[in-house]
Formats: sequence, C-alpha cells, structure tokens
Amino acid sequence: MPTGSTELLSPDNDTGRGKFSAGPVRAEEIHKSRPANVWIHRTVAETAHSLTAHFDLPDASSSPRFVDFVEVQRQIGILQAHRQLGVPERDVFILDKISLRLVAPTAPGDASSARGIIRAHLVATGGGGRSRSLTQYFSLEGATGLIAVGKAASSLLPRTVYERIRRQSPTSTNGISLRSNYTYSEPIRIDPDDPLVSDHPSDHLTAIQTIADVERVALRQTPSTNVRSLKLTFQRYAELEPSPTLRLKVSGTGRLVAEVTQHDIRRIKITGSVAS
Repeated sequence: MPTGSTELLSPDNDTGRGKFSAGPVRAEEIHKSRPANVWIHRTVAETAHSLTAHFDLPDASSSPRFVDFVEVQRQIGILQAHRQLGVPERDVFILDKISLRLVAPTAPGDASSARGIIRAHLVATGGGGRSRSLTQYFSLEGATGLIAVGKAASSLLPRTVYERIRRQSPTSTNGISLRSNYTYSEPIRIDPDDPLVSDHPSDHLTAIQTIADVERVALRQTPSTNVRSLKLTFQRYAELEPSPTLRLKVSGTGRLVAEVTQHDIRRIKITGSVAS
C-alpha cells in the first residue's frame, strides 16, 4: 500500500525530461492556490537534474520556523519534478521519507536566513524507460553561508493503482505503536489561519502539517530551544478523520522521538533533535 504523503506527481513518460520550462513559478505548480504563498522564484536549471531558486519567506522580519525551511524544500522539489522531469498531473508521486537538518544556528529574532538560495539535485531510478523512485538532495544558503541540508525519497504509482489502494482499508498490524513513554499525546492540530498548512489541498495528513505541529509541541515542551533536525518516515497514510494523534517526547539531551497514529496504528515515524 502507499506508505507516504502525496506531495508530488509522477512522470507518465520521459518526453519532458531535461526540457526545463523557465518563467515565474505558478501557485498550482507547487500545490498552492494563492500566489502569495509561492516562496521560490528566479529558477535556474544548472543541469538536467539540478535546479536552483531564490527563496523569500513571507515574514522576513522574524526568525524563520523550522517548518518554513521544509516548505521551501517541498516547493522546489515539486517544481523540479514538474519542470525538469516533465511530470504530468495524472500519476501520483508518493513521499516515503523527508528530512532536514539545520547547519547554522538560528537565534531568536534573527531574520538573516529568511531569504537566500536553495539548490536541488534529483536522482531517478527505474526500468523500462520509466522512473519508479526518486531521491532529491537539497541545500539552503543564506547571506552568511549554508543554512540547512535536506533529502526526500519518493516512489511512483500510476493513478489507477493509487486510487485502488487508497480505497482499501489497511489490514496489516505491522507498525502498531508499542512505545508508552511519550510525554505528549494529543490529536494533530492544523492551524486554519496558517497559509503554510491550510493552503495545500489534500485528502490526507501532509508532511508539512505534521512537521508544523511537531515543531509547535517540541518548543512548548522545551522552551528556549529550536528544532534542529527532523526525519519523517511514512508507513501508511494518515486520513484527516478521525483526527490522527501525535505522540512525542524530547529527552534531556535534546533527542526528539515521535509518531503519528490512527486507529492505534503508526502512520508516521519521526526522529530529530532540538537545541538552544
């Protein structure tokens, strides 16, 4: 069954590969509905599988959130798949893993990393002239140097297969949560006033929605710290209803472990770190 979050769309064939389409980034290309929520611009194809863009976060007067950097990574990842691989909108691209690690310290009130350059490099694998999996590597750079590095791994499904599997109820008990020492266990919260998570139509819980709530809870549990790294591994889709549960713990050394469950089955495994 699909084991991730549907963040991208898969190539139907190879006819568009390597034919980069220049021009302004449209909201629908990165799965947004409002142009104001497009954070990347001035894209340049360095090679057939490497893309560079400038990014500007909307509130440049305050210190960016960790999830803001992941959103920049998500936007260029989707754009790269569409423009450099010729991805049409009828097949489905499943996000299996996504991670980001901050390299530079981010102090409260430091807005210097709110704009910069993001670089994306894509590796596609498959057979029969058609990609079946993609791995993307990212680096974000600001005025003072490297901000963060990230990675995303995805697999591809024809839409007919995806829709058939999505209609099936999960029957496997693999991934049932056995951990009992989480210090937080509450339904996932999706802020309807945050365009980062609300302007992103989806029929399931998304990676960005999950990361935004993980960051909110982690900072509430460990004041005066920042999320420094997160890695999400998607094991099953988390439906929007009933509301999935986020379970989380941050150790005294700053190690973060969490999971998203639904019907007592783990949907997403999360690891990471926080630091002051």
